[in-house]
Amino acid sequence: MGLITTALLPALTTALIQEAPAPSISPLAEWARDTLGSGLTASLFILENWQWLGLVLLVLLGTVAGSIVTLIVGRALSRLSDKRHAALTKESLSGFERPLGITLTAWVFIVLLPLLDLVPAVGEIVDIAASFVLTVAGVWSTLRLVDVLGEFLKAQAADTDNKFDDMLVPLLVRTLKIVVFIVGLVFIASRLTEEVWSILAGISLGSLAVGFAAKDSIENLFGTFTVLLDKPFELGDWITVGPIDGSVEAVGIRSTRVRTFYNSLISVPNSTFINAHVDNMGARRYRRIKTTLGLTYDTPPAKVDAFCEGVRELIRTHPYTRKDSFHVYLNNFSASSLDVMLYCFVETPDWATELRERHRLLADILRLAETLSVEFAFPTQTLFMSSVEAAAHANIPPDEASAGELGRGAAHTIVRDGLAPWDGGVPPPVQAP
Repeated sequence: MGLITTALLPALTTALIQEAPAPSISPLAEWARDTLGSGLTASLFILENWQWLGLVLLVLLGTVAGSIVTLIVGRALSRLSDKRHAALTKESLSGFERPLGITLTAWVFIVLLPLLDLVPAVGEIVDIAASFVLTVAGVWSTLRLVDVLGEFLKAQAADTDNKFDDMLVPLLVRTLKIVVFIVGLVFIASRLTEEVWSILAGISLGSLAVGFAAKDSIENLFGTFTVLLDKPFELGDWITVGPIDGSVEAVGIRSTRVRTFYNSLISVPNSTFINAHVDNMGARRYRRIKTTLGLTYDTPPAKVDAFCEGVRELIRTHPYTRKDSFHVYLNNFSASSLDVMLYCFVETPDWATELRERHRLLADILRLAETLSVEFAFPTQTLFMSSVEAAAHANIPPDEASAGELGRGAAHTIVRDGLAPWDGGVPPPVQAP
């Protein structure tokens, strides 16, 4: 194919000017050519002067029409926002109104363009250019409309107790944007010649096939379905997935963003949730408190019993503790303390409240120990200095048989006294208060 040099441009311009106009179907064009003077019907660079003025007038009409419609739509959205309690910002509204005005301007321009009865070659070029502007502005305005719709949906989701819709709305917004963008590309490509369109279609289908053939893409897509259908977590939940530990911030088509407790942001591919064990700490109804309270060895048994029962009463009276399942018992003889096991639960909505209530319960246990004159033990070693003389013991059994009888008698006495509340019978199983 030969190259078009600058020497051919004048000849090309002359050929376009001398091209006979197509049979007019525009009453405006007929009226202009019959009524206007020679100054307006004269040709200036391919088009007639009145046609140049008409193009400018079409842009002005489109701008006015777009401004009016944009003003009406903007006020309608503001009223709807106030009615639905969706706090639409001025930035989001202006971000939608600006491309909407351009879209309406281009649409009015294309609709009224046939009235100017342009030379077919020029009319086709202008129509393609205006269609391109219309498509780009339409995609732009639709994307901003999706953002506005997303804000409405977020406001509605915030009024519900279910967090699933809070997770679904951002995912829906992203999906709609992708669909809008693809449709816009297809429409732009459809305005091109069939040869170019065939090439683009082949490239698009090939890219699409490669994309969907990728193993990771398919796994991430199924992972997204898993998150939506199985609901292993919701937005704001504290989850643990392998080495990842943090709160869920957003769920996307490809990945899920998790904010760690170091305030870093981790993007977890959704394919991870297909086979991984997800420990949803945020779904806990109760949060466990398990610790050991070490008492000194010089604490009398009666004081140990009083202390354990006092801790149980604290659990019964605290507002956030679980009242139907808790255990406070002397559990072990350690090297330097009598170990009392504290095992209970608190019903709190978040970690901060859990920490506060844990603090309040443990602080009250300290006050209880102070009231009962019970001391907490800490690892110590006691060194006794004594003479080499043997310690004097009373009632030393003379033989092994007598020692056994003495031990059994003492044990029976202790057990009998301990069973006195049940008239010597077997104590029933422990029941919730």
